Amino acid sequence: MNRIVRPMHRYGDAEFDQDYLRWGFHDRPTQLKEAESVLKIAAGRTPLKILDLACGIGTHALCWARHGHAVTGVDISATFIAQANAAARDENIAASFVVADIRTLPYRHCFDLVCWIENSFFDAQMAAAIRGCLVPGGQFIMDVRNPDHERTRQRSSNWRTWREENGVYHLERHETDPATGLHEDVWITIDTVSGQIKEESSGKTRPLTLSDKIGLLKAAGFPDVQLRTMDGDIFQGGAEPYWLWLVAQ
Repeated sequence: MNRIVRPMHRYGDAEFDQDYLRWGFHDRPTQLKEAESVLKIAAGRTPLKILDLACGIGTHALCWARHGHAVTGVDISATFIAQANAAARDENIAASFVVADIRTLPYRHCFDLVCWIENSFFDAQMAAAIRGCLVPGGQFIMDVRNPDHERTRQRSSNWRTWREENGVYHLERHETDPATGLHEDVWITIDTVSGQIKEESSGKTRPLTLSDKIGLLKAAGFPDVQLRTMDGDIFQGGAEPYWLWLVAQ
C-alpha cells in the first residue's frame, strides 16, 4: 500500500483549507450565538473597532458588522478569506478581510476589541502581538474549555478508536507521554480499494493549560484576566459549562 504521512494542521494549504470548510467550523447557529455573547461582554462600548483573529469564513465578523461595529477579519487561509469577502459583498456589509499571520499582525494600538474564537494555537509571541493591536483599555476575548468538564478531561486522556465506511478504515490515536507531557493526535485512513494509507499527525506538543494561557496574557501586559460564561457572567467555578470565555483587559 502507498503511505502518505503529513501534518494534520496545515492552515494556509489550499487542499487542507478546502476540506476544513466541510468539518472544521462550529455550525452557523453556534457561531452566531458566540458572536452575540461577545457583544454582551463588550456591552456599553459602541460602536467598536473589532479585530477578528483566525476569522475563517467571517461568520462572527459579519454578525458584529451587522450590529454597526467596524470589523476587520484576518486569517492565514486565502481560501477562508475569499469566502468571507464574498459573503460581505453578497450582503453589502462593510467589513474588511485580509490574509495575515497572527504572530506578525500589521496593526498597532487601533482596536477596542480583539477576538479569537475556535483557536488551535497560542503562545507568548501571539499574546504580545494581540496586546499591541489594542488601544489602552481594550479587551481581548478568546474561547477556552472548562478544565473541570468531563469532555475536557476526556480530550486530555489517552484513547484510540476506529470505524469502517465502505471499505475505508478510519483510525484515531490520542496519547500523552507521561514522562515528557507531550501529546500527539494521529488520524489514519486506510483505503482498501485504492491501496492508500493517509496518516496525519498534530505533532508532539505540550498542551497549554488554562493557567498557562492566563499566565501568557498577564506576561504580555494584561493585568485583568477573567473567565466568563456564554451569558457574560463571571464564571464561579464548577464542571459546567464546557465552553468559557477568557477575557483580558
